[in-house]
Formats: sequence, structure tokens, C-alpha cells
Amino acid sequence: MQTTPTPLTERINELDVIRGFALFGIFLVNMPGYMQPELFLSMQRIPEHAGAVDLWLRMMLDMLVQTKFYTIFSFLFGAGFYLFMSRLEQKGVPVGSKYFRRLTVLFLFGIVHLLFWFGDILHTYALAGTLLYLFYKRREVVIKRWAIALLALLQIPMGLALLIPDDGHATGAQEEHLARQAVDAYQNGSLGEWLSFRWNYEFPVLFQNEWLMILTVLPLFLFGLYVAKKGVFHQLGQYESAIRRYWVISLLTGFPLAVLIPLVHFGIVPIPGSLEMTRLVLIQWSGLALCVFYLTSILLMMRKEQGSERLAFLAPVGRMALTNYIAQTVLCISTVKLFHLYGSTPLWVGFMLCLLIFPIQVAWSKWWLSRFRYGPLEWVWRSLTYGSVQQLKK
Repeated sequence: MQTTPTPLTERINELDVIRGFALFGIFLVNMPGYMQPELFLSMQRIPEHAGAVDLWLRMMLDMLVQTKFYTIFSFLFGAGFYLFMSRLEQKGVPVGSKYFRRLTVLFLFGIVHLLFWFGDILHTYALAGTLLYLFYKRREVVIKRWAIALLALLQIPMGLALLIPDDGHATGAQEEHLARQAVDAYQNGSLGEWLSFRWNYEFPVLFQNEWLMILTVLPLFLFGLYVAKKGVFHQLGQYESAIRRYWVISLLTGFPLAVLIPLVHFGIVPIPGSLEMTRLVLIQWSGLALCVFYLTSILLMMRKEQGSERLAFLAPVGRMALTNYIAQTVLCISTVKLFHLYGSTPLWVGFMLCLLIFPIQVAWSKWWLSRFRYGPLEWVWRSLTYGSVQQLKK
């Protein structure tokens, strides 16, 4: 049984670069949740007391970042699933047992991460990944049809919700009370009080919506599986015209939807439904379109030598995406706790923190991978998946 890492000459560099790019976007999306109780203050809502800088920063994040990057990561998960399974088959390794062991380890990573921050996505990926296994042997056309059907299953009701008039009835008193409790627990409480609040108030909300999260990421998994199974990443030249076509379509649909977000927020474009639901739908739909735009943009840039060289710095951080994803949480929560920033810090401060931390992660990832085969958590993940300690040093 061969369990050696995929040689750099066989790695698909475009996927590593896209993964590194998506990691920065995820960091920007998660930052507000590290610094304020976003679970109880709707993720798309702009606080009334926000200053002008925070107002426009939140608007720009909603237009260009929010929902645009977990979609990329979900797509990459589906593509990575196919590459993992097909390489195991080529080596003569039993694919089912290794894959489910891999998911189990990912789920455990996610649960530990979830104990310290409500925004974990790893456990959701592990749960949805069990359903993905059902499609591995399916024909490409079947995978594509399921992906489209599941995507429509969620998006059509969201579109119909835009037609429901706003009754003007505000319901947020309980959430605001819980938000104040969260600030008090995370700012002034002990670790025990922190975990107690999370268990009693945050986990019920998360578990109640878990099925929706699974249905949200599963079609994106399937699109990634479909594209990888067609061999697009191994034959980019052959599919370049199709990639350009999707680039144009996503550009012409994604940015108009994104521009509607501030137009609706400021009442320039009238809407029949509630403001909150309309913004939520526009952010979601623009996220799907701009996800494709970002993906195809990177693929087209990397077709040229100059573009490939400029984006190469993202590959190491992308190869260590799991380690860097968890490290972002550890660094940010520690900083917020140490300097008592929770619940009172402007959004722009968190944005600047992202701009400070991510370049450090890029440099550290390059240094680490010059000496070791995997990132630290990637090494643990692989060792537990194969049931034997993998060689770490080069």
C-alpha cells in the first residue's frame, strides 16, 4: 500500500492557488464573527450604530466577499474528493474505508473547532461528505442533474420569498438580549462560562440549521465532483473556451446582483418583500455567480506565465488550508480575548487584523513546506486516515 504524498509534479497547482485565495476570503467573512455575536445579530445586518467606514466596509464585504468563498471551498471539496478517491484506486487501496476514516477525522477536527467558535464548517463538510460518496460511481450527467436539482430546491423558494410583503413587525428583542449575554460571557466570563453559554444558546441554533447547511453545500460538492470527473483540471487547455464563456456569464450576472445590494439597502430600488430577506437573497445569488467568476478568473490568469507567477504565493497557504483555517480562529480569538475587543470593536479593525495575519500565514506556509511534506494538521489528518504515522520531514 502506497501512502506517500502526491508529488509536487503531480499536484494541480491551480487548485492550491484557488484554495489559498478562498482561504483569505473565508478569513474576511469570519472576522466579524470573531469580534461580535453575529449568530444573534443577523450576519447580513448592518448595526444601526455603525460608523460610515464600517457601513461601507460591511456593504463591500456583502457585495464581494460574503457567500462568495465558502462556495469556492465547497466546490474544491467535491473536486478534491474525486482526486482523492481516484488516486486511491490507482494505488490499489480500498477507497471506502479510507474515505470514511478521513471524514471521521475531519468531523472530530470540526467538533473541537466548534467548541471554541460557532462558525466551524468542517463538521458540516464531513456530514455532507457522507452523502457525496453515493455519487462517486455515478455518470457525469447524473451528477450534474442532481447538482442542479438540489441547487434549485433551495434557490427557488428564496426567490419566491422576495414576493412576500414586509409586515413591518420587528422581532429581534430576544436575539438582542442573547447578543448582550454573549458579549458578557466572552468578554468577562471564564472558559467554563464561555463553553456553558455556547452549549446552552449557540449549539441549539446551529444544530437546528445543520440540515440546511448540508443541503447548501452538497450541490456545490457535486459541481466540483462533476468538473473533476470530466478531467477539466487535467486538461485546462481543452476547456479554455468553456471557461472563458462561464467567466463572461458570471461577470454579467454576478456584479449586477452585487450592485443591487446597496441600491436596495438605501431604498434606491424599491422591493415588495422585506429588506432583510431581499439582501439575504441578493447576497446568496451574487455569491453563486461571483464564485464562478473568481474561479474562472484564476484559471484563466494561470494559463499565462505572468499570471501564474504572480499568483504562485497563494499555493503554499492553499496546501496548508486546514492548518491555516484553524490557526486563524486561534489567533483571532486569542487576540480578541487578550485585548478585550469582543463586542465593542469597529469592523475596520478586524479587517486590518486580517490584512496583518494573512501575509504572515503566507510566509510561514512557504517556510514550513520548504522543510516538511505537509502542514501540521494535514499530517495528523493523513496519519489518522491511513492508520500509520506518515513521514513529515522532507
